[in-house]
Amino acid sequence: MIEEIATVLAVHKGGVEVVCFSKSACGQCKQNSSCGTGLVSKALPGRDHRFMIATDLPLAVDQQVRIGIPEQSLITSALLVYLLPLLSLLGGAGIASAGLGLGDGGTLAGAAIGGVCGFVLASRCAKSPGKMQAEPVIIGPVIPVANID
Repeated sequence: MIEEIATVLAVHKGGVEVVCFSKSACGQCKQNSSCGTGLVSKALPGRDHRFMIATDLPLAVDQQVRIGIPEQSLITSALLVYLLPLLSLLGGAGIASAGLGLGDGGTLAGAAIGGVCGFVLASRCAKSPGKMQAEPVIIGPVIPVANID
């Protein structure tokens, strides 16, 4: 399970609205001031991701919770979004080039048609109910650590 800490924004009947903030890996090393990636990450504002999660837990606004997504779901989603269109693009190019004997222009057209078909197919597979279980779940509230003085 891939876990992240989120903050509860609103409590609704049957669920909560949470927000997570994107964190850049840059800024952790000593080359941050001269590294191009570090400079870009400083220039771009941080993004927040808001979404609803169904839960019966008694949570309060501004409470931090631990949310998670199963690894299998994430891997399946990544393969669907990246690999299916890529394989369709290559298949379309291969069919147009070797199968139909078209020239370079035909190969480009076959690749474009295959890529578009792959994106359409991936979109339909992702939207079909029951296929993708990529919904995050609340693992539990984050328990605050007591200060010992």
